[in-house]
Amino acid sequence: MKSRHILAAAAIMAATLSARVAAHDYAFNFSGGGASGSINLTWSPNPNTGVIPGTSPNPVDPIGSYIVTGISGTFSDTNIGIVDAAITGIVPSNPHDPEDTNLRAPHSFGFYKIVNGPLTPEGVPASGFSYSNLFYPGGSPQSATDYPFHGGFLDIYGLVFTIAGGNAVNLWSNGDLGGLTYGVGVTDGVDVLDYVSPVTVAAVPEPAAWGMMLSGLGLVGLVMRRRQQPCAA
Repeated sequence: MKSRHILAAAAIMAATLSARVAAHDYAFNFSGGGASGSINLTWSPNPNTGVIPGTSPNPVDPIGSYIVTGISGTFSDTNIGIVDAAITGIVPSNPHDPEDTNLRAPHSFGFYKIVNGPLTPEGVPASGFSYSNLFYPGGSPQSATDYPFHGGFLDIYGLVFTIAGGNAVNLWSNGDLGGLTYGVGVTDGVDVLDYVSPVTVAAVPEPAAWGMMLSGLGLVGLVMRRRQQPCAA
């Protein structure tokens, strides 16, 4: 009987994890440097993945990547007076050729156009925020030839979403530089209004997952209490 209770509890927790994978949703909070947000992403299978051949541009996205197809939540940036702005949608992917020397950028790499784009390391204005709208449940791989750091559910290009008021936000992973962090940029399409890095991210378990996990843990606790009860004389 005790073994059956333990197996049932384990089955509940296993079903919880399987349900989260099947749901294709990822909820998280982030904060740092005046920027913060509460976001839920929806992601779908990517039909164009394969081994990156090391060309510019590459014809495929990395194996293990998925496509961000939806987003909801709120975004704040107190540095520029944005407080709990509703997230209104994901900006569709817009593939664009990377620099000739970047042989690791995914096929979905592109730019969100900004008139006065952010400066490159060489001091030249870029076309805009780079982004890919790719999601990596197992962690992102190296995505630039000259930048070895990687990791996180986004790559170093990240995703772009719009918020109430018309501004756009770029959220990306900095990779693991002795600790995994992310970065945020905000633009009105003309100028970069703010650029915050690093920010930290924390995943938020789904309510249903919490309930199922607590049920499973409660059943395990009941079995353990019964095991500790003294036998009748």
